[in-house]
Amino acid sequence: MNFLNNKILKNLSILNYLLIFFFFLYSIYTLRYQYDGHHIGLIYSNSIDLIKGKLPYKEIFIQYGFLTTLINSIILLLFDNKVFFISFFNIIFYSLGILFVSKTINNLVNKNYALIATIVILFNHPIPWLPWSNYIAFFFISISLFLLSNKKSYFFLISFFLSLAVLSRQDCFIAVLFSFTFFSIFYLFGQNKINFKFVFKIFSGFFLPIIFFLLYLFFLNIYREWNNYLLIPNFYLDLHNTSVIDLVFNYFVFFTSNSFFDFIHNPQFFLISIILICNSILILLKIFNKIKIPNNIFMIVLLSIFLSSLSIQIELFRLYTSVIFGLIPLLYFLSKIKENELNRNLKLLIILPSIYSFVFYPMGNNDQFKKLMFGALKAELNNNQYDYFKWPKTKVNTINLINDLVKRCNVEYLDNLTFDSLLSTIGNHDRIRLLPYEKASLKNAKFHTFIDSIKNPNLNFIELINKQIQKQNIILLINENNNIYKNNKIKFTSSYNKVEINESDIVGKPKILKIYFPSKCQS
Repeated sequence: MNFLNNKILKNLSILNYLLIFFFFLYSIYTLRYQYDGHHIGLIYSNSIDLIKGKLPYKEIFIQYGFLTTLINSIILLLFDNKVFFISFFNIIFYSLGILFVSKTINNLVNKNYALIATIVILFNHPIPWLPWSNYIAFFFISISLFLLSNKKSYFFLISFFLSLAVLSRQDCFIAVLFSFTFFSIFYLFGQNKINFKFVFKIFSGFFLPIIFFLLYLFFLNIYREWNNYLLIPNFYLDLHNTSVIDLVFNYFVFFTSNSFFDFIHNPQFFLISIILICNSILILLKIFNKIKIPNNIFMIVLLSIFLSSLSIQIELFRLYTSVIFGLIPLLYFLSKIKENELNRNLKLLIILPSIYSFVFYPMGNNDQFKKLMFGALKAELNNNQYDYFKWPKTKVNTINLINDLVKRCNVEYLDNLTFDSLLSTIGNHDRIRLLPYEKASLKNAKFHTFIDSIKNPNLNFIELINKQIQKQNIILLINENNNIYKNNKIKFTSSYNKVEINESDIVGKPKILKIYFPSKCQS
């Protein structure tokens, strides 16, 4: 009987690995067909600019975390600047993060619950939507929690990987700091004495990478520019005409009511509600000394709750790379229920909605994925930077046309005044602006004005563009009247030509991209 049990447990581990690998392949297949010019273009342009030697923050718009840009730059250096590998490794980070979460549960409970965790996460969020910093931070946090679940004390490495998560996405700082502070207090109280060795390991592991990062900023004299980026959340609050209190209140209301009522259409939020409610109850029980929670489990509970700050916008990919860590304590306490029937029903309460979620929303309820046309004929890209993707013909034609143009156009600048950031990466040109894109609805907002002022604090970027037009030294990509900004306007001379491309696939609803270039570039 023991042999049979061991055989089953061993196969559960193999099944766990195979499931993660299957979804890894599934994600690669899907993302090859997805054209997300803004998000992947922004990440790609940041990484390419860093490789070119541009100064972070001052000349590169790095909104979330420097380490994300650095990691992606290294990936591009290793793989011939091909943008596909940013998406490829983003999937790897997500897959490995899930693996470490399941191994953490295996350490704390058993392989059965580890497999349940993998199923639940992947069935609710099967494909990493964006090549975003969230997935890299998720990877580092998952390693840290895996080390925390081991019997040996890896306190230096635990805090070190949490620090890397912060450097990947600096919004994590408050959540990680608060969680570690509470964890450290309870740990020290549990020891009945101050363990200075423990304190030293925790603080050195966490602050060492951050100190190196700050020294890097001071060495390049860009600390002030980085500090300016910390104001960006305030601009988002202003853009959405809201406050932190309103966001938190709406977040609370959504996950205690709306997420249950809207289960049929958005089943992925159900699990997050269960996690948030259960972990909140555990915190209260711990504070009032009504339950005994191992310190490492309590640390994970706290981290899951505090990481909610990264997902107040209520976006699935943010929730499944932050709050989802609360699944670990949820399954841990579920395993402690001795009543077999109750235990089985509670597990079904988690598993069955996840199966429903994947069966009816196999691409994770992402509206962009619903528009993918896997069987449609794809045009060939003539720029090997974008190899391995199978993008829509309209986008490929646009990229090919711009690529042909920049090859024969000897100019210094290419500025992209469209929301498609990827267009700014075609060719090897500098930019006037800090942003590699422009969104028509935000072009006159304080946020974009503020970002523009970081690179050119005393000059208007429209005037700088107009000067380069006079020199026939710039190519401009414009749509949606993004050539007009309040009282300023881009002024083209007679020495400039224009090409218009309709990027819309919908008859009667054109989406015109205007390409302005010097006459000397005309073939």
